[in-house]
Amino acid sequence: MEVKRRKSPEVARRKEVDWLAHYESIRSVCPWAYRAFVSGKIITIPYSDASFNTFAMLFNACKDDKGVETDCFVYVCEDKSVEWLSAKVDEMDALYPSQEWLYSTPDDDDGNAAPVPILIQQRKAKLEYLREKIGYEDD
Repeated sequence: MEVKRRKSPEVARRKEVDWLAHYESIRSVCPWAYRAFVSGKIITIPYSDASFNTFAMLFNACKDDKGVETDCFVYVCEDKSVEWLSAKVDEMDALYPSQEWLYSTPDDDDGNAAPVPILIQQRKAKLEYLREKIGYEDD
């Protein structure tokens, strides 16, 4: 007899995301994201008030089993508003000046939107280096 567990309401309402397809679709604006994702250097984490600050604090220490630094944490923030995301980015930028905090939502109209609301935590120096390498300039 197979025992089936019901999903909690929180798990049941989460949107399934094809992250590989997403990173492939944003290659024109973020060419390094696809490669980082398929290399396991982007860690996707469901947002939780209880654990978010711990993950954010541990980001700089996060490395794979060969000692290579993780490039990015992506926090999936379903049910969070643009206002909340923007305020959280401002808060985290102030707390972690060596990191780059961004957000994206499905409502972004530039064609490169994340399929669900997300916060993005990256190493600022590495991101600036990569942007300089491809000639990217912030608007």
